[in-house]
Amino acid sequence: MIIRSLSLVDWMKLARQKAAGLQEYVGGPEAWNCNMALRKAVVGQLLPLGGSWHHWIAIEDRRLVGLIIARNRNSSQVWQISHLLVSHEAGDDLTRELFNQITADAYRHGIERLFLRLPLDSPIQQIAVEQGFQPYIAERLYQWSPFKDNLIVEHQNITGTWRSRTKQDNWSVFQLYSAVAPAIVRQAEGLAYAEWLQSRERKNGIQDKVWEKDGIIQGWARAKSCGDGVMFEFLSNPGDVSAIMPFIQSVVRGKQSVFVLTYSYQAHIQSLLESEGFIPITDNSLFLKRLLVRVTQTRLAPMRA
Repeated sequence: MIIRSLSLVDWMKLARQKAAGLQEYVGGPEAWNCNMALRKAVVGQLLPLGGSWHHWIAIEDRRLVGLIIARNRNSSQVWQISHLLVSHEAGDDLTRELFNQITADAYRHGIERLFLRLPLDSPIQQIAVEQGFQPYIAERLYQWSPFKDNLIVEHQNITGTWRSRTKQDNWSVFQLYSAVAPAIVRQAEGLAYAEWLQSRERKNGIQDKVWEKDGIIQGWARAKSCGDGVMFEFLSNPGDVSAIMPFIQSVVRGKQSVFVLTYSYQAHIQSLLESEGFIPITDNSLFLKRLLVRVTQTRLAPMRA
């Protein structure tokens, strides 16, 4: 078996073989469009301005039997494993080897943190833990379909204003995040402002907003295209979710499916969604593997078992 970097020819082969026994293990909306991610990975490798995608494939008897892709989060020092595909016959041994390869690649690039998202019932969760990944938060994806349900009821008498987020708002959003996220999440994603910025996932939003009320930022929202629908993500104080549904209504147009990504510490948002007819469709676990730790403000040291 040969394990090496991905090429355009490999992508074409994988596109043909996907329906013939390659199992996708990584969870989340990104996994719904694997071929597009592969295309971006190849472009990132071939173009001089690329480099935000990192990938290894396994070939046996001239046939693709495995693939792992990582991409930069909001910093080149923080990666997210976005795809892991392994043939049924290759099994757990190849899964471990692909984890080893992407980890070694991360070390070579001086990566500090490596994130991973897996379905809650994934058969490879134990392998991930063996490889040094530690779970730190669960997420739940909700869906509402206007094809099946009544239109969302209008919500009136909302105080405050949704406006476009600016770079100057980042500190206020971080303060809100620090107030509502539990310690285990902040330790993984960033206790310090700079760490938090680096670890934020890259999701090009069709809208990226903050909710300002009485001159104070009380919430944050992002909306992005997701297939034939729109996916939302929110951050708000537990005591006030009144602005969430109006924001969804302001973005959704026509017969679009609506998805909302939530985290286990957002019971207040989950309760709101369920009361409005949203149904949970996917549960995932987020994992973190630390590769480097900061020992001073300017020096990095390798982690040791």
